Amino acid sequence: MVAYVKNNFLLVLIVVLLLFVVSSYAKISTKVTTSEIRGICTHRDVNASFCYEFMKSSPQIATLDISDLAKFLINYDFQKTLDLMKHFQSLTNRTTDRSSRDSYKLCSELFSLGIHSLEIAFKALATNDYDTLNRTVGNMSDYAEDCGSELSSVIKPIPQLLKGVSIVQNVSDIFLVILECFLRKEKTLC
Repeated sequence: MVAYVKNNFLLVLIVVLLLFVVSSYAKISTKVTTSEIRGICTHRDVNASFCYEFMKSSPQIATLDISDLAKFLINYDFQKTLDLMKHFQSLTNRTTDRSSRDSYKLCSELFSLGIHSLEIAFKALATNDYDTLNRTVGNMSDYAEDCGSELSSVIKPIPQLLKGVSIVQNVSDIFLVILECFLRKEKTLC
């Protein structure tokens, strides 16, 4: 009886070990490929030069599969949006020029809405609710575009703010291409 339990325990241990090794191998083999990155970055809705530069900027990206890359992009956009919103709030409180203050206030409000949209996007990604993802991340891209247009009217534009807003919009656009071309089962826009 003891020998039977030992043999079965050893067999179960081997099976569990094999499952672990096979699942680890499967995870490694599903990372985003160079051709997938090329497909994403050359899509008509993406700024190609930004996309290639962004994809090379973090060594972590090369280790991600498509789903994890989507999470990475939403998280990146969320953090960048939060930082920009705080910066716009600070400028709204410090700026004496009324026109510039109004522009900063509008951008702060747009990015506050964007944070809310990206929070919803996190939940939608976890449940594979692709329509909600499309809407919420699309909203973020639109908010960034509107803010960028508004900042063009500021008397002394701050280049780092313009660049940050552009990054948010570009990352959102990359995410939307991944959503439409890789995550959705029906790929109507690719």
